[in-house]
Amino acid sequence: MLSQIDIIMITGLLGVWNLGVIHYISKGFFEFFKKYESIPAEYIGRKIVHIFGGGITALLIPVFYDGYYKVVASMAFLLATYVFARRKMKRMYWFQVEDNSFEVNFAVVYSVMILVGHYLGDIWIGLLPILFMSFGDAVTGLVRAFTKKRRVKSWDGTVAMFLVSSIFGFWRLGSYGILVALIVSLVEKIPRIDDNITVPIVASICSYLKVIF
Repeated sequence: MLSQIDIIMITGLLGVWNLGVIHYISKGFFEFFKKYESIPAEYIGRKIVHIFGGGITALLIPVFYDGYYKVVASMAFLLATYVFARRKMKRMYWFQVEDNSFEVNFAVVYSVMILVGHYLGDIWIGLLPILFMSFGDAVTGLVRAFTKKRRVKSWDGTVAMFLVSSIFGFWRLGSYGILVALIVSLVEKIPRIDDNITVPIVASICSYLKVIF
């Protein structure tokens, strides 16, 4: 197990990484794609934050934070607070859109899912939903941005999410994980509901059922 000093250093580096993703990597993708008027560049930037921020961090959590899950949950909550404050004070236009504050929900639910896995005694009950949300939902959005040219639910995005989520589902839960991937992909397709909330909740329930049965 890593020492507390190691955890502090790793957490600091991950914090800097996530801020870098938000302010530089995401913005870089936005600047590139805004040249193409038919592609919603801010939507691309949003999904880049999901992948490079949320997704990569989630993969590192079981490697470095065994026994310290509350620390990384706290970091996620602080990032949620920062994103919320920036929306109120000076919106980060390259991924925050005026009529949709779901990126705040993403960060809050991220923190909650880590705590769920921690308190239920299996961190993957919380991490697998985060992977579905970070990678699966992000790929969905990217596909739709390029094919539909706008933020809209469509079956090509749903298929893309299922394919990506199936990889993580099978990795952690075997063939049952593919079924879970299908369920959350269909849940994501439900209109007018924030999938940053519904997808992790459904995925965590399904993961927990696998553990107890």
